Amino acid sequence: MTDSRTQVLRKVRQALTTFDQRARPQHTMPDADRQGLFASARHFDSLVKKFQEELERAGGEVRICSDGLCAVELIKSCIEKEGFQTVAVSRHKICLELNLVSRLADRLPEVRCLVEGIDSENPYARDRLKEQMARVPLSITGIEYLIADTGTIVAVAQPVASRHISLLPEVHMVLATVDQIRPNLSDLFAEIQAQSGANLPGSAITLITGPSRTADIEKVLIKGVHGPTRLVVVLVEKFE
Repeated sequence: MTDSRTQVLRKVRQALTTFDQRARPQHTMPDADRQGLFASARHFDSLVKKFQEELERAGGEVRICSDGLCAVELIKSCIEKEGFQTVAVSRHKICLELNLVSRLADRLPEVRCLVEGIDSENPYARDRLKEQMARVPLSITGIEYLIADTGTIVAVAQPVASRHISLLPEVHMVLATVDQIRPNLSDLFAEIQAQSGANLPGSAITLITGPSRTADIEKVLIKGVHGPTRLVVVLVEKFE
């Protein structure tokens, strides 16, 4: 190793050991700039109605339930109607609060529930879960936010969760409450920044608007290439 290369590597190592976290850029955007990019210029009479209109415009489906029990019965009916034999259920707090796995087991004992749960440090567990998810026709997950302006669902990935559960099954069903709806991305980004500062929640934030579709192949619209062919959002007005 040449002397010059040795000196360069020594300086790099010294810089890394003396790195000051306070010197990191915060990557914040002024409120006016953020609102100009992401805020809606319209006012909505009903965020629920606006979200439903925009998601259905994008090819998604919205089902509104008065309470958690109504949501469970709706999910049960969907599973029976489509004849699904296996469903995947995430460990999102909404699914846990609804006690979804136990309630489905009571109502549909013949249907197998694959419960998401992995060791984030175990690559074998992740690969095995990926293979299982690829064979499941329906996944049911929670969600962090909904955007009325574009009919978008916003998922925050956690270390113990897998993004495969919302990408690999043919049908993705999302459980959410009406109070999770935000008017637009500007309001959402402002809320996240106020709550978390520079430390974003989770390992990734994913925005999903409607079922997966692409027109890359000779400009022919095809669904389900990069994700589910159906996206169904079950909106719960209140949990009992």
